[in-house]
Amino acid sequence: MTAVWPGDSATVVNRVRSALKQVSADGEVSVDGLERVKVSAELVGTDLNHLTLDATNVKLHFTVADHSAATPQPSGGSEPEAPEPALRQSGIAKDFRFVARPMHIQRTPVTVDVRLFDTPILWLTFAEPADTAVPDSVHALTPDEDLESVRGTFHASIRTRDIAPLITSVARPLLEEGGLRLGRVRLTAAGDGGDGIRISASAGVRWKLLMASARADAQVVITPDAVITIRDFTVGSRNPLIKFALLFVRKQVRAIVGRSIDLNESMADGGTNLRVHDVRVSADDQLSVEGRIG
Repeated sequence: MTAVWPGDSATVVNRVRSALKQVSADGEVSVDGLERVKVSAELVGTDLNHLTLDATNVKLHFTVADHSAATPQPSGGSEPEAPEPALRQSGIAKDFRFVARPMHIQRTPVTVDVRLFDTPILWLTFAEPADTAVPDSVHALTPDEDLESVRGTFHASIRTRDIAPLITSVARPLLEEGGLRLGRVRLTAAGDGGDGIRISASAGVRWKLLMASARADAQVVITPDAVITIRDFTVGSRNPLIKFALLFVRKQVRAIVGRSIDLNESMADGGTNLRVHDVRVSADDQLSVEGRIG
Protein backbone atom coordinates (compact mmCIF):
# COMPACT_ATOMS: atom_id res chain seq x y z
CA MET A 1 0.00 0.00 0.00
CA THR A 2 1.37 3.40 -0.96
CA ALA A 3 1.27 6.32 1.45
CA VAL A 4 -0.48 8.46 -1.16
CA TRP A 5 -4.17 7.95 -1.89
CA PRO A 6 -5.32 7.14 -4.51
CA GLY A 7 -1.79 6.34 -5.64
CA ASP A 8 -1.93 4.15 -8.76
CA SER A 9 -4.39 1.78 -10.44
CA ALA A 10 -3.11 -1.26 -8.53
CA THR A 11 -3.62 0.54 -5.20
CA VAL A 12 -7.23 1.32 -6.12
CA VAL A 13 -7.90 -2.30 -7.14
CA ASN A 14 -6.43 -3.63 -3.88
CA ARG A 15 -8.48 -1.19 -1.78
CA VAL A 16 -11.73 -2.10 -3.57
CA ARG A 17 -10.99 -5.80 -3.03
CA SER A 18 -10.33 -5.11 0.64
CA ALA A 19 -13.60 -3.17 0.90
CA LEU A 20 -15.50 -6.13 -0.60
CA LYS A 21 -14.03 -8.39 2.09
CA GLN A 22 -15.18 -5.93 4.77
CA VAL A 23 -18.71 -5.92 3.33
CA SER A 24 -18.69 -9.73 3.47
CA ALA A 25 -18.12 -9.75 7.22
CA ASP A 26 -20.05 -6.68 8.38
CA GLY A 27 -23.69 -6.67 9.45
CA GLU A 28 -26.14 -9.26 10.69
CA VAL A 29 -25.88 -11.27 7.47
CA SER A 30 -22.50 -12.33 6.11
CA VAL A 31 -21.89 -12.81 2.40
CA ASP A 32 -19.48 -15.47 1.18
CA GLY A 33 -18.09 -15.12 -2.34
CA LEU A 34 -17.53 -11.38 -2.75
CA GLU A 35 -13.77 -11.95 -2.63
CA ARG A 36 -14.05 -13.69 -6.02
CA VAL A 37 -15.40 -10.58 -7.77
CA LYS A 38 -12.93 -9.46 -10.44
CA VAL A 39 -11.84 -5.84 -10.07
CA SER A 40 -10.06 -3.73 -12.68
CA ALA A 41 -9.33 -0.01 -12.79
CA GLU A 42 -7.43 2.64 -14.73
CA LEU A 43 -6.46 5.69 -12.70
CA VAL A 44 -5.23 8.97 -14.21
CA GLY A 45 -4.51 11.54 -11.52
CA THR A 46 -7.63 11.51 -9.36
CA ASP A 47 -9.92 10.40 -12.19
CA LEU A 48 -10.90 6.82 -12.94
CA ASN A 49 -11.05 6.20 -16.67
CA HIS A 50 -12.83 3.01 -15.69
CA LEU A 51 -13.63 0.92 -12.63
CA THR A 52 -15.16 -2.48 -13.33
CA LEU A 53 -16.50 -5.08 -10.91
CA ASP A 54 -17.22 -8.36 -12.70
CA ALA A 55 -19.19 -10.89 -10.66
CA THR A 56 -19.92 -13.24 -13.57
CA ASN A 57 -20.07 -16.85 -12.33
CA VAL A 58 -19.41 -15.72 -8.75
CA LYS A 59 -21.35 -17.78 -6.19
CA LEU A 60 -22.74 -15.72 -3.31
CA HIS A 61 -24.01 -17.41 -0.17
CA PHE A 62 -25.79 -15.54 2.62
CA THR A 63 -25.61 -16.75 6.22
CA VAL A 64 -26.76 -15.24 9.50
CA ALA A 65 -23.67 -13.78 11.14
CA ASP A 66 -22.60 -15.33 14.44
CA HIS A 67 -21.98 -12.50 16.90
CA SER A 68 -21.87 -14.71 19.98
CA ALA A 69 -18.15 -14.05 20.46
CA ALA A 70 -18.39 -10.35 19.70
CA THR A 71 -17.75 -7.76 22.37
CA PRO A 72 -21.09 -6.56 23.80
CA GLN A 73 -21.98 -3.02 22.79
CA PRO A 74 -23.48 -0.55 25.24
CA SER A 75 -27.26 -0.51 25.00
CA GLY A 76 -29.31 2.60 24.55
CA GLY A 77 -26.57 4.53 22.75
CA SER A 78 -26.62 5.79 19.20
CA GLU A 79 -24.39 4.57 16.42
CA PRO A 80 -20.97 6.27 16.48
CA GLU A 81 -20.60 9.02 13.94
CA ALA A 82 -18.27 8.45 11.01
CA PRO A 83 -14.97 10.28 11.54
CA GLU A 84 -14.19 13.34 9.49
CA PRO A 85 -11.52 12.64 6.86
CA ALA A 86 -8.15 14.28 7.35
CA LEU A 87 -7.85 14.72 3.60
CA ARG A 88 -10.31 14.59 0.71
CA GLN A 89 -9.69 14.85 -3.01
CA SER A 90 -12.30 14.97 -5.73
CA GLY A 91 -12.32 13.15 -9.04
CA ILE A 92 -14.54 11.65 -11.71
CA ALA A 93 -15.30 7.99 -12.36
CA LYS A 94 -15.75 8.31 -16.11
CA ASP A 95 -16.95 4.73 -16.58
CA PHE A 96 -18.12 2.52 -13.69
CA ARG A 97 -19.60 -0.90 -14.36
CA PHE A 98 -20.91 -3.74 -12.21
CA VAL A 99 -21.71 -6.78 -14.32
CA ALA A 100 -22.80 -10.34 -13.53
CA ARG A 101 -23.96 -12.46 -16.45
CA PRO A 102 -24.92 -14.23 -14.33
CA MET A 103 -23.85 -14.54 -10.70
CA HIS A 104 -25.38 -17.20 -8.46
CA ILE A 105 -27.13 -16.12 -5.26
CA GLN A 106 -27.88 -19.15 -3.09
CA ARG A 107 -27.38 -21.23 -6.29
CA THR A 108 -29.89 -19.10 -8.20
CA PRO A 109 -28.62 -17.38 -11.38
CA VAL A 110 -29.25 -13.63 -11.39
CA THR A 111 -28.16 -11.28 -14.18
CA VAL A 112 -27.17 -7.71 -13.30
CA ASP A 113 -25.57 -5.04 -15.46
CA VAL A 114 -25.20 -1.47 -14.15
CA ARG A 115 -23.12 1.11 -15.98
CA LEU A 116 -22.58 4.72 -14.85
CA PHE A 117 -20.72 7.53 -16.58
CA ASP A 118 -19.22 10.73 -15.15
CA THR A 119 -19.79 9.95 -11.48
CA PRO A 120 -18.23 12.53 -9.11
CA ILE A 121 -16.14 10.69 -6.49
CA LEU A 122 -14.21 11.51 -3.33
CA TRP A 123 -10.89 9.99 -2.25
CA LEU A 124 -10.91 10.11 1.56
CA THR A 125 -7.95 9.68 3.91
CA PHE A 126 -8.59 9.30 7.66
CA ALA A 127 -6.30 9.84 10.61
CA GLU A 128 -6.46 6.12 11.43
CA PRO A 129 -7.96 2.95 9.91
CA ALA A 130 -11.72 2.59 10.22
CA ASP A 131 -11.06 -1.09 11.03
CA THR A 132 -7.89 -1.76 13.03
CA ALA A 133 -7.69 -5.23 11.47
CA VAL A 134 -7.63 -3.69 7.98
CA PRO A 135 -4.76 -1.17 7.74
CA ASP A 136 -5.78 0.14 4.31
CA SER A 137 -9.22 1.13 5.64
CA VAL A 138 -7.48 4.42 6.41
CA HIS A 139 -8.46 5.16 2.79
CA ALA A 140 -11.92 5.19 1.23
CA LEU A 141 -13.50 5.81 -2.15
CA THR A 142 -17.07 7.11 -2.19
CA PRO A 143 -19.48 8.86 -4.59
CA ASP A 144 -19.83 12.59 -4.04
CA GLU A 145 -23.18 13.87 -2.79
CA ASP A 146 -24.00 15.74 -6.00
CA LEU A 147 -24.82 13.08 -8.61
CA GLU A 148 -26.76 15.29 -11.02
CA SER A 149 -24.19 14.78 -13.78
CA VAL A 150 -24.36 10.97 -13.63
CA ARG A 151 -25.91 9.07 -16.52
CA GLY A 152 -26.09 5.38 -17.27
CA THR A 153 -28.17 2.24 -17.63
CA PHE A 154 -29.24 -0.69 -15.48
CA HIS A 155 -30.63 -4.16 -16.11
CA ALA A 156 -31.48 -7.05 -13.78
CA SER A 157 -33.27 -10.31 -14.47
CA ILE A 158 -34.04 -13.67 -12.90
CA ARG A 159 -35.96 -16.68 -14.13
CA THR A 160 -39.48 -16.42 -12.76
CA ARG A 161 -39.45 -20.00 -11.52
CA ASP A 162 -36.31 -19.24 -9.47
CA ILE A 163 -37.82 -16.39 -7.42
CA ALA A 164 -39.56 -18.57 -4.84
CA PRO A 165 -36.51 -20.81 -4.18
CA LEU A 166 -34.33 -17.71 -3.83
CA ILE A 167 -36.70 -16.09 -1.33
CA THR A 168 -36.89 -19.35 0.59
CA SER A 169 -33.14 -19.86 0.78
CA VAL A 170 -32.48 -16.29 1.94
CA ALA A 171 -35.43 -15.93 4.34
CA ARG A 172 -35.33 -19.36 5.97
CA PRO A 173 -32.16 -18.88 8.08
CA LEU A 174 -33.30 -15.39 9.10
CA LEU A 175 -36.66 -16.67 10.31
CA GLU A 176 -35.06 -19.60 12.11
CA GLU A 177 -33.17 -17.09 14.24
CA GLY A 178 -36.57 -16.01 15.56
CA GLY A 179 -37.79 -19.56 16.10
CA LEU A 180 -39.89 -19.70 12.92
CA ARG A 181 -39.62 -22.39 10.27
CA LEU A 182 -40.51 -21.38 6.74
CA GLY A 183 -42.29 -24.02 4.68
CA ARG A 184 -42.73 -24.14 0.96
CA VAL A 185 -43.02 -20.82 -0.86
CA ARG A 186 -44.91 -20.60 -4.14
CA LEU A 187 -44.77 -17.52 -6.36
CA THR A 188 -45.85 -16.68 -9.87
CA ALA A 189 -45.35 -13.48 -11.82
CA ALA A 190 -46.80 -12.56 -15.19
CA GLY A 191 -47.33 -9.48 -17.30
CA ASP A 192 -50.60 -7.68 -16.58
CA GLY A 193 -51.12 -4.71 -18.87
CA GLY A 194 -48.49 -2.57 -20.56
CA ASP A 195 -46.67 -1.54 -17.40
CA GLY A 196 -47.98 -3.95 -14.78
CA ILE A 197 -47.24 -7.39 -13.40
CA ARG A 198 -49.48 -9.76 -11.48
CA ILE A 199 -47.81 -11.46 -8.52
CA SER A 200 -49.35 -14.38 -6.63
CA ALA A 201 -47.63 -15.94 -3.64
CA SER A 202 -48.29 -18.38 -0.84
CA ALA A 203 -46.17 -19.64 2.04
CA GLY A 204 -46.40 -21.70 5.19
CA VAL A 205 -44.75 -20.96 8.54
CA ARG A 206 -44.38 -23.08 11.64
CA TRP A 207 -43.78 -21.77 15.15
CA LYS A 208 -43.37 -24.48 17.78
CA LEU A 209 -46.56 -26.56 17.38
CA LEU A 210 -48.48 -23.88 15.49
CA MET A 211 -48.61 -24.16 11.70
CA ALA A 212 -50.10 -21.51 9.44
CA SER A 213 -50.21 -20.58 5.79
CA ALA A 214 -51.28 -17.52 3.86
CA ARG A 215 -51.62 -16.41 0.26
CA ALA A 216 -51.50 -13.03 -1.43
CA ASP A 217 -52.26 -11.63 -4.86
CA ALA A 218 -51.29 -8.21 -6.16
CA GLN A 219 -51.15 -6.16 -9.34
CA VAL A 220 -48.10 -3.89 -9.36
CA VAL A 221 -47.81 -1.09 -11.92
CA ILE A 222 -44.42 0.53 -12.58
CA THR A 223 -44.35 3.56 -14.86
CA PRO A 224 -41.38 4.64 -17.01
CA ASP A 225 -40.82 7.48 -14.50
CA ALA A 226 -40.26 4.93 -11.69
CA VAL A 227 -43.59 5.37 -9.92
CA ILE A 228 -44.76 2.12 -8.30
CA THR A 229 -48.48 1.65 -7.61
CA ILE A 230 -50.31 -1.36 -6.19
CA ARG A 231 -53.65 -1.41 -8.00
CA ASP A 232 -55.00 -4.58 -6.44
CA PHE A 233 -53.99 -6.48 -3.33
CA THR A 234 -55.68 -9.36 -1.52
CA VAL A 235 -54.44 -11.58 1.27
CA GLY A 236 -56.11 -14.61 2.83
CA SER A 237 -55.67 -17.94 4.54
CA ARG A 238 -57.49 -21.22 5.09
CA ASN A 239 -56.23 -21.30 8.66
CA PRO A 240 -58.99 -20.00 11.00
CA LEU A 241 -56.50 -18.30 13.32
CA ILE A 242 -54.80 -16.48 10.45
CA LYS A 243 -58.15 -15.49 8.93
CA PHE A 244 -59.17 -14.03 12.28
CA ALA A 245 -55.88 -12.15 12.62
CA LEU A 246 -56.28 -10.71 9.12
CA LEU A 247 -59.52 -9.04 10.20
CA PHE A 248 -57.43 -6.59 12.21
CA VAL A 249 -55.24 -5.56 9.26
CA ARG A 250 -57.97 -4.98 6.67
CA LYS A 251 -57.63 -1.23 7.04
CA GLN A 252 -53.88 -1.39 6.44
CA VAL A 253 -54.39 -3.68 3.43
CA ARG A 254 -56.95 -1.32 1.89
CA ALA A 255 -54.55 1.60 2.44
CA ILE A 256 -51.94 -0.12 0.30
CA VAL A 257 -54.22 -0.31 -2.74
CA GLY A 258 -53.81 2.75 -4.95
CA ARG A 259 -50.85 4.05 -3.01
CA SER A 260 -47.97 5.22 -5.20
CA ILE A 261 -44.27 5.31 -4.38
CA ASP A 262 -42.14 7.65 -6.48
CA LEU A 263 -38.61 6.25 -6.37
CA ASN A 264 -37.10 9.48 -7.66
CA GLU A 265 -38.92 11.45 -5.00
CA SER A 266 -37.79 8.99 -2.32
CA MET A 267 -34.17 9.33 -3.44
CA ALA A 268 -34.47 13.12 -3.36
CA ASP A 269 -35.88 12.95 0.18
CA GLY A 270 -32.84 10.85 1.10
CA GLY A 271 -30.52 13.56 -0.18
CA THR A 272 -29.65 11.90 -3.51
CA ASN A 273 -30.32 13.81 -6.72
CA LEU A 274 -29.82 10.72 -8.88
CA ARG A 275 -32.83 10.07 -11.13
CA VAL A 276 -34.04 7.03 -13.06
CA HIS A 277 -36.30 7.02 -16.13
CA ASP A 278 -37.37 4.87 -19.07
CA VAL A 279 -38.05 2.06 -16.59
CA ARG A 280 -39.36 -1.14 -18.16
CA VAL A 281 -40.53 -4.23 -16.30
CA SER A 282 -41.50 -7.52 -17.93
CA ALA A 283 -42.56 -10.87 -16.52
CA ASP A 284 -42.86 -14.12 -18.46
CA ASP A 285 -40.18 -16.79 -18.27
CA GLN A 286 -37.91 -14.05 -16.91
CA LEU A 287 -38.71 -11.26 -14.48
CA SER A 288 -36.63 -8.32 -15.64
CA VAL A 289 -36.29 -4.62 -14.93
CA GLU A 290 -34.20 -2.12 -16.87
CA GLY A 291 -33.97 1.59 -17.36
CA ARG A 292 -31.77 4.65 -17.65
CA ILE A 293 -30.10 6.89 -15.09
CA GLY A 294 -29.64 10.64 -15.33
